[in-house]
Amino acid sequence: MAAEFELGDYILVQDGRTLEVFHRGLPESMRFHVTFLGVDVKPRGEEFKVRLGVRNGDQIIGGVRLSMDSAEFARFREFIALATAARDHPADG
Repeated sequence: MAAEFELGDYILVQDGRTLEVFHRGLPESMRFHVTFLGVDVKPRGEEFKVRLGVRNGDQIIGGVRLSMDSAEFARFREFIALATAARDHPADG
């Protein structure tokens, strides 16, 4: 069963070992295999700046940048935990 996270013009869908990012203004989505997925989070005052894309060493390449308040970030953490679990336990995902 796929899980979804909606934030503004973005919808993120985690289905098995694939995370897909849709944007209302773009005709194509971005897809990431959880093995290559990287997520960086930086708190900035009352917001959280999230960078989601392909992990290359200690950098994130491509992907999207999202800004969230604390309630949105709490929902995001629950959502992204599914992708992390699929990455860390491939037989289960």
